[in-house]
Order: sequence, then C-alpha cells, then structure tokens
Amino acid sequence: MMKTLPLIIAFTVALAGSAGADTYKLDAKGKCHAENGKFAKQELCAATTHTYKMDAKGKCRDEKGKFAAAKLCKP
Repeated sequence: MMKTLPLIIAFTVALAGSAGADTYKLDAKGKCHAENGKFAKQELCAATTHTYKMDAKGKCRDEKGKFAAAKLCKP
C-alpha cells in the first residue's frame, strides 16, 4: 500500500492538471475563442479544427481563405 500511494497521488495531480486545459473554437466570423469566451491566438484554433465556407462565387475556402475541396463545405 505504501508503494502505491505516491503513484495514486501523482495520477491525481496529473488528472487535475489536464482538466484545466482550455478548448478553442472558431466562431462564425473565423475568430478564435477560448472556453471562457475571450479571444485566443489563431494558431491554437488551427490545431483543433477547420471550418470551411462557400465564398460569393461558390468556391469552398478554409478559415485562412485558401481553396479547399468542395466536399468539405457544408451546403
């Protein structure tokens, strides 16, 4: 029991530390927001998800404005 106690404590601390990690989402305008609603760096959102939209000419583009496959855009 004495050998497993430090292991249990280390696991609990690691689990508590990972629970505080923020999740990042892009809004409809392509701006990155943290879980609390504040703006975040664009690089943090790029690692989590991509959003694809149709432009005025009907071409599919990602959040940076680069062309993407038409199947990625939702009608």
